[in-house]
Amino acid sequence: MNAKSPTVSITEPAPKTHPFWSGAFRPLFLCAGILAIVAVVWWVAGFVHGIPTPMLGTASFWHAHEMIFGFGGAAIGGFLLTAIANWTGRPAVAGPMLMALTFTWVLGRIAVSIAESLPTALVILAAIAYFVFLIALGLRELMAARNFKNLRVLAVIGMIALFDGLFTAACLDLIALDAVMLYQTAILTIILLISLIGGRVIPAFTRNWMQRDHIDALMPQMFNRFDMLCLASVVISIIAGIITPDGIAFGCCLLLAAVLHALRLARWRGIHSWREPIVAMLHLGYLWVPVGLALLGASILWPDAITSRDALHGLTGGAIACMIIAVAGRAALGHTGREVKAGVTLNTAFALIWISTVFRIVAGQSDGHYVTLLAIATLMWIGGWLAFLIGYGPVLIGPSQKKPRGIPVR
Repeated sequence: MNAKSPTVSITEPAPKTHPFWSGAFRPLFLCAGILAIVAVVWWVAGFVHGIPTPMLGTASFWHAHEMIFGFGGAAIGGFLLTAIANWTGRPAVAGPMLMALTFTWVLGRIAVSIAESLPTALVILAAIAYFVFLIALGLRELMAARNFKNLRVLAVIGMIALFDGLFTAACLDLIALDAVMLYQTAILTIILLISLIGGRVIPAFTRNWMQRDHIDALMPQMFNRFDMLCLASVVISIIAGIITPDGIAFGCCLLLAAVLHALRLARWRGIHSWREPIVAMLHLGYLWVPVGLALLGASILWPDAITSRDALHGLTGGAIACMIIAVAGRAALGHTGREVKAGVTLNTAFALIWISTVFRIVAGQSDGHYVTLLAIATLMWIGGWLAFLIGYGPVLIGPSQKKPRGIPVR
């Protein structure tokens, strides 16, 4: 009697996910860098040379939307999902789910760029779909790990998503709200998010570096009640800006918030960080928070001195963009197993973007040289983001060198 032949099973190994889809910081920071160039170049080309530009009611509103919700939104997603994996100890969102999130972001950019040709409801849905998806993923991860304290981060992102929908609807004349007030409020809400996250990572990273390099000085103050007061000052400013966008109370709240955040920054001992550029970037980027708040407050109280449009660039080109490039560069290195040291490209990128903000603000105060200074600011902005993409694009796309170290802040 013949013995029964053993069953032979041949199973193909599961295909590995390309490194590009192994963490949200990779595609989303790369998308942010690309849009930072496209949305600025396209708008300036339309403004100066009359080249056809996408319209969201107006070309300026399209530019504002993409820089706030497109560029800013991609960076927020890249940081949030990367940080959540560290906060919860769960595997990072990767593979098909990350592909779907990135595709949703791209779809939003396309829909907003052809808004004039689409039904209004579809444009609004496409605009906010990315944020809804992002919040859902974040909520799933935090709830699974019972990490309830970080739900407040999702609450702030929910506010940004709300203002995205309202701003888009106002631009398309669906609702009778002031579009300028809405995007101004959205910018301040992103500043609130930067204040919340920055108040945790900046002093932590600075303390870690000072201890590692044996810097003999007072250590940075970690998050405490004073930081809560700083956050409250931004919340109060947001509320005042919604109630009375041009009121004295709004301007005074912004100036008070600027003073509090300047004191907060001083408590983080950034004066010592000149020895370590990748740490100094965090402090120099956050410096634009009090400066931008002060400029915006001044534009409300003394509109003849500076316009709110110019002042807001201190918060967008300054605080938001500089913090994005500082955090993105650090994440690209640390989460791909590389040494967390700022090289020539990151230093160049950060410096160009930081200085371009100065030129952009000064341009608004110089009627006779506005176009020239705007061109200088634009070229420096483009150069900065090109330096980032050239230096860190291969890092974001390629494989990790060794086991990533993660973000040591919970």
